[in-house]
Amino acid sequence: MTVPAAVQAATLRLRRLTSTVRVQSPYSFAQTAYDFMGGMWAAELTLKHLDRRQNAEVEAWLASLDGVTGTFEMAPQDYDGPYGVMSANPTVSSSTATRVKELWIVVPVGSAAVVGDYLTIGGHLHIVTSAGTVTVAQTQKIGVWPRLREAAILGETVEMLAPYGTWALAGPETEYEVDGDHRRTRTLSLIEAL
Repeated sequence: MTVPAAVQAATLRLRRLTSTVRVQSPYSFAQTAYDFMGGMWAAELTLKHLDRRQNAEVEAWLASLDGVTGTFEMAPQDYDGPYGVMSANPTVSSSTATRVKELWIVVPVGSAAVVGDYLTIGGHLHIVTSAGTVTVAQTQKIGVWPRLREAAILGETVEMLAPYGTWALAGPETEYEVDGDHRRTRTLSLIEAL
């Protein structure tokens, strides 16, 4: 399910959550960092003013989600990329295991991913954290955050032209506020649906 056209951000707070911790000795202050290889997106999305018709459309959509049980696909709200040249969606050039943070992709001739590009693999949103040089075979090694949610399969499409993530409401309750001038506002707390 995709979001209705009326769902447009007035303000957005996008968060990256990682399952990492740094512990420190109370004696020597020596530190050790632990990476449990988890990461997910979360967001607070305040919508632009909605007229009555738009509000009804959004209300029906939110009701159809049944609280936290429904999921929907949504593009990154503050992204106008790809920032690299990408004439078509690349594909995975070699199968990759779950939880890796680097993979090889085959890019179209004259194309390349760059740091900061978003991409979707298996319905999950990732951001490019490192981008190697494109080889003569048109392959490119890229780093992504969060780590891959599932194994990437040789030849699988990597959506870079219109990336999106799969989202859910962070809690079972939604509401909106209307003022004396009939201006309707609402803030949605969202988490990546895993």
